[in-house]
Amino acid sequence: MGATAQDIINQTNAGNPYYRAPGDNRTIQQMNNDRIMQELQNDPAYNPRLRNGVSNNYPINKQQELFTLLQDIVDLDNSRIRTRGAVQEDYTAPAFAAKTEAYTSGLQSVQAMLSGKKKLSIADAYYLMESAYGESYMTAAEFHAVIKENADFIKTWMQQNNLKEKNNSDINYAVQQFMSQTLTVALPEKQKVDDGPTLRTVSHQPYFYDYVDFTGEKDHRNYFLTKCLATGSGQCNSMPAVYLVLVEALGGTAYLTVAPNHSFIKYPDKTGRLRNYEPTSNWDISDQWYQENMFISQEAVKNGIYLAPMNKKQIVADVALQMAFGYFRKYGAADEKFIKACIATAQPQFPKNNNLAVYFTYSNLYGYELAQVMRKNNLTRLSDISRSPEAQNLYQKWLDNEKVITQLGYQQEPPDMYDQVMRQSEFKGRIQQQRNIDGKQKRSLFIKSH
Repeated sequence: MGATAQDIINQTNAGNPYYRAPGDNRTIQQMNNDRIMQELQNDPAYNPRLRNGVSNNYPINKQQELFTLLQDIVDLDNSRIRTRGAVQEDYTAPAFAAKTEAYTSGLQSVQAMLSGKKKLSIADAYYLMESAYGESYMTAAEFHAVIKENADFIKTWMQQNNLKEKNNSDINYAVQQFMSQTLTVALPEKQKVDDGPTLRTVSHQPYFYDYVDFTGEKDHRNYFLTKCLATGSGQCNSMPAVYLVLVEALGGTAYLTVAPNHSFIKYPDKTGRLRNYEPTSNWDISDQWYQENMFISQEAVKNGIYLAPMNKKQIVADVALQMAFGYFRKYGAADEKFIKACIATAQPQFPKNNNLAVYFTYSNLYGYELAQVMRKNNLTRLSDISRSPEAQNLYQKWLDNEKVITQLGYQQEPPDMYDQVMRQSEFKGRIQQQRNIDGKQKRSLFIKSH
């Protein structure tokens, strides 16, 4: 290896005109935004004037879209059954309880946090969820030690740069610099010489984006905060999580915010105004930009399913839904008790009933139930469900749930839009692999002088 994180960033983004340009941060931001808007303004998959009116060149067949989505859920469950080699597992057996115990105890701890029986901790909630899935990049001791090391470094950097440790705006600024720039601090050596204590320098290299399997399709752990902390590389789920736990460790305030297939940070500045921050690119982008370029409807913003800040309790509650997703990926819905417990844990923290993940989890659950009924009745395709009243009833429940999702303002991205983003990222992933930039290798981003 031998390359620093900055070397890796420069190599990975060598062909990316949006990544870095000469000049101050404000100039860089404006140039990036101008380039993006110039390329997207004539693309009907992005341009809202072409997308939302009679000029829409990308009509979506909603019925076919839903039908295909449900068929994918059914196919996934059938694939899981074939891989397991058994149609039905005994979910009451001690063996199943043992292999899912980390999920059960993890959810109980999250519930205790939300009820006030345990200290509310974003870091602990994320670790419980990720370790439950298994094959974690870090032990609990390593995880907390890395967070402390990072927080101590940031505090020292703040002191040496005349920033106030108790000022929330300064805390967020320091975390942003820590994640996106090479920072250096001077620390006293323990040993002294005749002229007094000597100083050594410690530098921290920035995190970089891992384009290889960034959706976590091949390895679910690519979503994880622990993967990002252990390797110095992440994506739009893990890098905001790193940001949140660092701000938490420093005693500051920041919020998680979601957009379609994306998450980022909101934080209050010195005036109390909420600002957006992209940990993946070190950008400050307006809500309007997200609406215009990420297929976010006005109804979605009004109902708060996108661009709304999640507070600390809501972030921890949302982790319960991520637990359900990981559990479902490994075990299906099993006897459904755990999945329903995750929903019941999270839902009260969203009094407006506007957490999309709740409804997506219900859709997965109904699809899972439908797959069981179809197998029981020897139905292989959704087009056959008219032969079973039970299957038809579940299909209607699934459709009703999807209707709620639509009423909240959710829109499926146009296929061309999604495909374009995926193609660009897959291309960057191939470049990353060709240059032997391994986003899965554990590495420290600290460089210490001797």
